[in-house]
Amino acid sequence: MEQVKYLRANVPQVKELYVVLLNDIHYGSNALDWGLHKRVFDFIDRNKENTRILINGDLFHNITKNSKGSLYEQKITPQEQFDMAIKHFKPYADLIEGVTVGNHDWRTEDETSIDLMLMFCRMLGIEDKYLQYRGVVGFSLNKNHYTVEMYHGTGGGSTLAAVERNMKKMRRTTADVFYCGHWHKEFVKPFKEYQIDPYNKKVHEYKKFYVCGNTMVQLEKYAEKFSYDESYPSQALLRLSGVPKKRNIEVEWIR
Repeated sequence: MEQVKYLRANVPQVKELYVVLLNDIHYGSNALDWGLHKRVFDFIDRNKENTRILINGDLFHNITKNSKGSLYEQKITPQEQFDMAIKHFKPYADLIEGVTVGNHDWRTEDETSIDLMLMFCRMLGIEDKYLQYRGVVGFSLNKNHYTVEMYHGTGGGSTLAAVERNMKKMRRTTADVFYCGHWHKEFVKPFKEYQIDPYNKKVHEYKKFYVCGNTMVQLEKYAEKFSYDESYPSQALLRLSGVPKKRNIEVEWIR
């Protein structure tokens, strides 16, 4: 039976909490949009007091001899990609509340048994935040409770309809937000879920979300070769209400 790890985030009691959803940055890719990268970290810098970060896989481009993509066009080596990620995230280590591995990251594990994302977390002193493949992170603000299930995603997703179908199949919990990456699509869909309260003989309605967090890269050459859709890079942002008895989630985008 698959075990889903739960982490409780350490958050300040604020009127509003931002949770920046970072996935598919692909350090080392020639197509990484450094302008978007700067806008994301500028946002975090401006809002450090009420911001937390989730990292949901494909932090590294990590082309190896046996993987997709051109090894000869990779901008920097996997070691340099690792060092670059440590450099950028070290000042924000205390804001990171959950980390998962993506298919580009686990290429190294498949070929060498070395888990790059585990090593990344160890270097930042946040090994306790490592969820590996899947997990749930909980946020509590003035008795408002929010949960985010993180899973990088697998398989094809050439259309938004395919992304939605895949996410519905891959969701494992009743978390408020099911958050994936992988498909390089900007996708968010709210939906209703009803939970039974047998003690008070009521059925409660909850607003939940599917979120695919897009990417930080423009179209890569191998993606162009196979006619993948071209998209505009962005990263998702959750806005959680910390006002007592005003539980609310909004999903926005940093573009």
